[in-house]
Formats: sequence, C-alpha cells, structure tokens
Amino acid sequence: MLRIVIVDDEVLIREGLARMISKESSEFAVIRTYPDGKQLLDELPSLQFDVLITDIRMPQIGGLELIRLLKSSHPHIRSLLMSGFVEFDYAREAIRSSAVDYLLKPINKEQLFEILHNLDKERTLLREKEARHRTGILLSILRIEEPSALLLSSLSLPGAYFSVFVLKGDSPAAVCACADLLRQECGECFDVLELRQGLEAWVWYSAQPLTPDQLLEIRESMQAAGAGHRLHAGISRSYADAAKLGAAYQEARQGCDRGIYQSRPLHYVTIEELIQPDQAGSELLAAYREPLVHDLQILNVEGVLSWIHKLFSELALRTVCPEDILRICREIGELARHEVPEFSGAYRKGISASLEEQLEKCMAFAEMEEQFVSSFASALNSIRTHRLEMSGTAVETIKRWISANYNQHADLNTLAGMVYLTPSYLSKLFKQETGLTLTDYMIEIRIRKAKLLLKNAPDLKIHEIGSEVGYPDPAYFNKLFKKVVGVTPNEYKRISSV
Repeated sequence: MLRIVIVDDEVLIREGLARMISKESSEFAVIRTYPDGKQLLDELPSLQFDVLITDIRMPQIGGLELIRLLKSSHPHIRSLLMSGFVEFDYAREAIRSSAVDYLLKPINKEQLFEILHNLDKERTLLREKEARHRTGILLSILRIEEPSALLLSSLSLPGAYFSVFVLKGDSPAAVCACADLLRQECGECFDVLELRQGLEAWVWYSAQPLTPDQLLEIRESMQAAGAGHRLHAGISRSYADAAKLGAAYQEARQGCDRGIYQSRPLHYVTIEELIQPDQAGSELLAAYREPLVHDLQILNVEGVLSWIHKLFSELALRTVCPEDILRICREIGELARHEVPEFSGAYRKGISASLEEQLEKCMAFAEMEEQFVSSFASALNSIRTHRLEMSGTAVETIKRWISANYNQHADLNTLAGMVYLTPSYLSKLFKQETGLTLTDYMIEIRIRKAKLLLKNAPDLKIHEIGSEVGYPDPAYFNKLFKKVVGVTPNEYKRISSV
C-alpha cells in the first residue's frame, strides 16, 4: 500500500485531493494532511509514508524547502510538487530538489493517478529487491551467535524491533498458509526464511516489542490457517540490536523443538514461557554403551532394541531437544558400524542418508523413536538373516582358506570379516562344528604340513620348514611341534626316514 501525505494551505484543496486519491484505489492511503510544511516536520519522527504531495507556496515552510529537508533526512520518500504557477523556473527547481513531478493546479486526475500507480509499482519492486537482499543476509546471520561487524553493516532492518518465529508443520502447505494469512492481515511486517520444506523462520518487525495481545492475535491466525494440521511455533524475545538475531533464532528454535512433547495440534510458546530441561541428553548414551556393545557383538536384536527403548524413555523424561536426539541416533549408528562389520552396507541400503531428514520432520517424540528403531531393526534383522544363511558354509569357508593359506597370519577379526560374522560368533560356531578353536585348528593344519615336509623334503633344514608353515622362530617351532607330536622335528625326521 502506498502511504501518502498531502500538504497545502488551502483546506478545500487538500481534503478534496485526499478524497479523490482514496477513491481511486485501495492501494493508495492518504494517512495525514497538513496546512503547512512545518507541522509535517514537527510530526515527522512518528510518521511513516512513501509519497509527499505538497503545494509550492505556504506560509511558513514552502514546498521546495520541505522537499529539500525530506531529501536529506528521508531519501526514500518521493515528492510531488503542485502549484498554480506555470513558470519554468519552478518546474526546474522542483526537479533539482528531487521532486518526482510538477503538477499544475487544478490537478489533472489522469496525470496524478498515472504518477501514483507508477510510484506504487516502483515501491513494490524496490521493496522486493530489498527483501531479497535482506533475507539472503538474514539466512547467513541467524545461525551465527556473534555475526561479524561487516555482515551486520550490510543489513538494514525495516523496524526498530524484531522478533524471530520458528514454525514447523506436518505439511509444507500448512506452514505457507500461515505466512500467507498473516501477510494479508498484518501486511509486509515480516520476512520469511525457508530453512527446509515445512520449516520456516520469520523475522517479525515492529516499532515496539511485541505485546501479549499481539502475540495472541498471531496465535489465533496460525490456528485458523493451520486447521487440520499439526504446527509447532517458537517465539523469541523482541530485540533492537541486529547482533542478537542469532540468539533470537536459537530462542525460537528451542520453543519450536519442544513441540515434539506436546499432543495438541498447535504448539505455540514464547521463550519466556518455556521451561528449560533439567539436563541435556548428550551424556545419556554412556550409561547404555556397554550392554549395547555386548548385544551388538552377539547380534541379539531383541536385546539391542530393548536397550534403545530404555534410552529413548530417558530422553523423553528429560525432554531432550531433537538436535541431541539426532546426535545420539548418529552415535548409536556409529557404535553398530564398529561392532557389526556388515552394518554400514545394510543400514545404507535400508534407509540411506534420508533417515536424518525423516527424523527432523517428525512432529512427535514417539514418531522419532519409531522411525529410528524401525530402520535400525530392519538393518540388524537383515544382517542376522544373512548370518543364519551363511552359518552353514562359514566354517567350511574358513577351513578352506586356512588350508590354502596356512603359512599366513590371520587374526580372528580378519577371518570373521571374510564370512560377515562377528569374531565372537565365529569362534563359537567353529568350536561347535569342529570341536577345536580356530587357533588349535590352525596349529593342527600347520603341524600336519610340517610333518609332510619333514618326510618328503629331506634337503630342507628344520628352521626352513618352520618358516614355511608360518613359524619363523625356530625355538618356538621346535617347542610347539614337540608339544603336539610328542617328539622334536629332528627326531620326527629321523624316525620318518627309517
């Protein structure tokens, strides 16, 4: 809306002009009229307007002087000069004083309205350009607790005070509907910053800090616009210092995030109303780490999920913020990747990186738990099924590898990785099927190979045979061979050659 002020010492002219302009378009609003430029200047600090229409000759401060003064203090205000004189000098002086045009009395309506419509379009385009520039800077500033002086110097806020709203909805359309309705009711008094689909930050501008009544009106508008949907809204304090934008965003985000613990359709809370949680949840996982590791290692899926449920119950009890919940979910995932070799592949196939996005969109704590547990359980169960399928061939695979590579070193972790089993599970399975531990089986194969070489390779020295079967230390080879066979390698070689 184009806000207009008229200054003319003739009451009939200024009032008639005001009526004529108001009838032309709802986009034109004559907010005040004055008989003299001095009265306008006296009230200027409390006025906000876009266009001045002023007579050229008035008793105290004339139109040309008024335009010059406004140009120095309020350069964004556009001026129209009107007069009953047709001298070129006046028109030339008006242009020099930055008047938009020079209108001859009696005013030509078509000429006046053409100018006003053009000014309205110009103002709209300028505001859109300023808003785009401002929102770009705001998006950078909001998440910085202490933005640089250079960044702040490039930002001009359209109000003396600002408050930040963070709005999250179960539908992006519902969030947009709230912004659209409030724009219709309140005008262009806030910037909308889309953080992601269904999550917006609003920077709301006002001449004074928002009052409880104003906050209540905004709440009622949100309730009407979001009917049938779930909405979470958090509101910061009102600030006058742009350097507080980051702090205001954090306050609003805290309020919005707490909505996951509420069941009502609209969660609407200011930072002053917010009860802070007693304790953060970042240290909670430590208490559950040991039993989780144990059950992950033996792939006890039921036990793992039981511990995760207990952990989530603690998080709910402490009303931990979604950011901390996401961090704990990441840590549980990392724990599983460390303890279960196949987990990375199964987890990636099952849910990919989209799980975190899904969790961020959740509107309730129970929904977050269900999403995470469902994906986590799916990955573990697929691994468990695969291991059961593999268990029949795993031992044979390991035995074949040892037989072909008996002289190479292979620790338990490496062997387990070959058949996608945990080390502890492979050990149990191998002992169950062969009656030997993996170490004992390796020794048996190596000693068997050593005995063959002692019989069939008379030219090889004892230490060469030991090295060939994986025991480069002659003393250890002698000791181990005698322990298993009952005689030393030399004695076995002598006996075999008889």
